[in-house]
Amino acid sequence: MCAAALWGVSGVVAKTLFNRQIEPWTLLAIRLSGAFVILLLILSLRRVPLRVPRNQIGRLIVLGLAMTSAQFTYYLTISLTDVSTALFLQYTAPVFVVMYAWLIEKEPLTALKVAAILLAIVGSYLLVTGGEGIRVSPLGLLTGILSAVAFGLYAILGRGRVRQVGSWTVLLYAIGTAAAVWNLIIPPWKTFGRAYAPEEWGLFGFIIVFGTILPFGSFLYGLRTISPSGASLTATLEPVVGSAAAFLFLNEVLGSTQITGAAVIAGGVALIQVSDLVSAKR
Repeated sequence: MCAAALWGVSGVVAKTLFNRQIEPWTLLAIRLSGAFVILLLILSLRRVPLRVPRNQIGRLIVLGLAMTSAQFTYYLTISLTDVSTALFLQYTAPVFVVMYAWLIEKEPLTALKVAAILLAIVGSYLLVTGGEGIRVSPLGLLTGILSAVAFGLYAILGRGRVRQVGSWTVLLYAIGTAAAVWNLIIPPWKTFGRAYAPEEWGLFGFIIVFGTILPFGSFLYGLRTISPSGASLTATLEPVVGSAAAFLFLNEVLGSTQITGAAVIAGGVALIQVSDLVSAKR
């Protein structure tokens, strides 16, 4: 829930930067590079063990690729459709996570869990579209589904890694991989060679710390005690917090349909907690 709340608020900050003509790709490169450097410094000062077993390095790299793929396909979907459509498609991720858990890990597919997923999807649709439908091209639909699969894969892979390596060390390797990929796509001298205003650096700093390090770290830490399906479903609170923050700080209007959608998402998140409690008792 902490991760979802921070991601939601950082979305408003990101939109402020986009309004200042900062490209999404530039913001992504800055947030990943800055997050890696700051997290490396913090963990080194706190003497957190950074070495991992050799057999884990490849898996951590895959986790980082899943992280950057989720963000890249999300931004690509925005460019092909719109923000609402991209957000809705990405938060179909719990469907893929639950299906994986059911088919591969033989996790029971209970009626409560199915109901929770349906509530989250219907609520996301109402919240981000206002009930007016989504506008999507075949390519936009494909990239949107890929963003959901990549986010789901991040949750699935993250669960296994945090149980074998510390969650913050896992995050360092994941962000480092993602940052390396983006610095190959966009050379750092192009990203950091521009003249940014002091306010823009302040907003970059907010997204680096409160939109990247803390939420992704919280998400991985949460995976130590809850299932990937529960974590990905709880993350659907992001558009709820984001919409509320946009209403408070950007004066965006929230209609009755969107408020209903937020309430339905909250119901789905609560129901998945009930489902986990029932499963634990059994």
